[in-house]
Amino acid sequence: MDDPLIYVRAIHFAATITAVGAIFFSVFIAEPAFIKAEAGARWPIVLRTQFAWLVWIGLAVAVLSGAVWFVLVAQSMSDTSFPDVFSDGVLWTVLLQTGFGRAWLARSILACLLAAVLAVSFQRRGKGSSAEIFAVVLAGGFVGTLAFAGHAVGASGVAGVLHPAVDFVHLIAAAGWVGMLLPLALLLAGAAKEQPSVGAAYTATKRFSNAGLIAVGVLLVTGCINALYLAGSVPAITETDYGRLLLIKVALFLLMIAIAAINRQVWAPRLIHVSVTSSRKALSRLRGNAAIEAGLGALIIVIVAVLGMTPPGLHQQPMPEMQHHSH
Repeated sequence: MDDPLIYVRAIHFAATITAVGAIFFSVFIAEPAFIKAEAGARWPIVLRTQFAWLVWIGLAVAVLSGAVWFVLVAQSMSDTSFPDVFSDGVLWTVLLQTGFGRAWLARSILACLLAAVLAVSFQRRGKGSSAEIFAVVLAGGFVGTLAFAGHAVGASGVAGVLHPAVDFVHLIAAAGWVGMLLPLALLLAGAAKEQPSVGAAYTATKRFSNAGLIAVGVLLVTGCINALYLAGSVPAITETDYGRLLLIKVALFLLMIAIAAINRQVWAPRLIHVSVTSSRKALSRLRGNAAIEAGLGALIIVIVAVLGMTPPGLHQQPMPEMQHHSH
């Protein structure tokens, strides 16, 4: 944990997933729910501003942390001191002649395009503009291409294509669930301040729950495929650092699913067709659970950052006499 790259990766992943999740939530969850809000209600206006801040701050932090990540990787690849990275064309060489550099360049272009499209879509938000759909596509590409900065690249044959593709989809699904939890908590907090907004909160919660079911299903399938590629055996999971971290990640993921199930089956239905007191209590519980899930999601992101810097279980495990070389 003394490698600064771990922290930079964690910040970059969190910022990217936050920005992309807020975009997904705004387009697919919030705007359809705002239609159910009372005419003249202020909370949709306030929430649109909060979501915009989430997106812009997340994108800015992602770009800045991405730049630091690139420089640190360039330093590692060139085996030079930090000041020397900025001389002798080291950065250009890494940028144009390595897979990591080209992936980083592609993601930087996606970030610029996304910022441009967001500037347009935010001006027309709530009007179903095509810019919103374009923003969703670019956002999906921005988070999905993180797959090309991890263990998914480097294989040959079918695995060289399938594994990055699976990881690409896995990351989009993560943004489509974990990244939408904070905006959901903000929406529920806003709805709690205006009682007529409970119906809109129910619509948002129901749409989020349905989207979450799809995302969780995708995460389970793609996560299992990733585990097969990177662990591949029971000893590689139970007897290596990589495998143990993977088990912790899975445990946190299952805990998030359990909380989501309680929200779907217990608290969401109580938002409507019950007393005002019950609906307020349900709003409060849903908001608190969304915050807890977001915290667990943040822990998973940190673990993912560490996993990306840890030799995969399949690479650590095969020959006992070589284990001391695996770090």
